[in-house]
Amino acid sequence: MSTDERGSYIPPALISLRTSQTLLLSNPADGHLLGLCINEGILRISSIPQWDRPEMTLAMASSMEQGFFQYPNTATLQLEAITDACFRIEQTGREEVAAFDFLNEWMFQLHAIRHPIKAEDRLLKLFELLISRFGKRTSKGYLLEFLLSHGRLGEIIGATRSTVSRAISTLKRSKLIEIDELKAQLFMASDHGMS
Repeated sequence: MSTDERGSYIPPALISLRTSQTLLLSNPADGHLLGLCINEGILRISSIPQWDRPEMTLAMASSMEQGFFQYPNTATLQLEAITDACFRIEQTGREEVAAFDFLNEWMFQLHAIRHPIKAEDRLLKLFELLISRFGKRTSKGYLLEFLLSHGRLGEIIGATRSTVSRAISTLKRSKLIEIDELKAQLFMASDHGMS
């Protein structure tokens, strides 16, 4: 959080990223928390690949799904625009925010997705999570207005790209999902009964 000489709050600059653009996040000084204030769009928060570990998706964020988090000491983080996005990055002291850690909650949810044995089940759980956080209910079912690449889906659920492709085909044949590649949308049947 920044202030001018008179002590009044100066909001951080507005940042815009086009789809697929990335921005490296700096580790805030003195144990401050980092916060995202998203006006529009969807962002993916990930660790950048290092010699001892690959890139990992840690969270997704939108105007409805954002907050403050503790920057991990053992990783370097980046933002990737899943859709065109406009947002601010804030720093604040721990005492100024509630104990809820946005990033920690997401990492727990993504970790839970990896437990089912079958790739189709893991993928379905991921789609359910994304729809519950970013989707819309329509007369046709649940709508997710963005798609992730098969490689990115594989990274999140712990599967190869080809396994994800087969799992998507299985989910489509079972009529659990429908994908419109031209509109970059995913539909899930409303009678699926999302858990």
